[in-house]
Amino acid sequence: MTKTDTLQMIDAAFRLIKKHYDERYASRDELICKQGFYKNCSVLKLQKASWTNDSMDKIQNTSGIFFSIWVTEKSASESKANYNIHALKLRELKGYSITSRNFADEFRKNFTPMKKAWPNLSMDYGPLTLVEGWFEVDLNRLEENILPLMERFKRISMLIDRLLAKRAR
Repeated sequence: MTKTDTLQMIDAAFRLIKKHYDERYASRDELICKQGFYKNCSVLKLQKASWTNDSMDKIQNTSGIFFSIWVTEKSASESKANYNIHALKLRELKGYSITSRNFADEFRKNFTPMKKAWPNLSMDYGPLTLVEGWFEVDLNRLEENILPLMERFKRISMLIDRLLAKRAR
């Protein structure tokens, strides 16, 4: 299989994962699943409209909090997928008064008891990347590998909502 074939297969799988996520959760959940291609890799994101100033129909964020899973050509060759929770330009987030470092510290403090449930996780970043990790995937069974992590993030979304509520103007 060529590099192009692999990336196309992953992109098709990510579209299917988004479709199935939307079928299961979209009607009962504020989390929006976005799927696309960004910086030479397939990406899935979960985000609430209240967590960003950006349009929800674009894959790239300039502000806000989001969970993303991505597969690059290199990680595909290693049977790995990457994930993170990002917090971009929180000071500019409309409706909130947020100091990025303070938010990151409080998030990590509250996240620590859940840390063991997240594979190969690191929290050793500045305030933009709250957590980041990777997990092993079978490229022929991406949905089975990825959907459970997306479902796990749904529980983390409640923590983010609580932390934001404390900072609402």
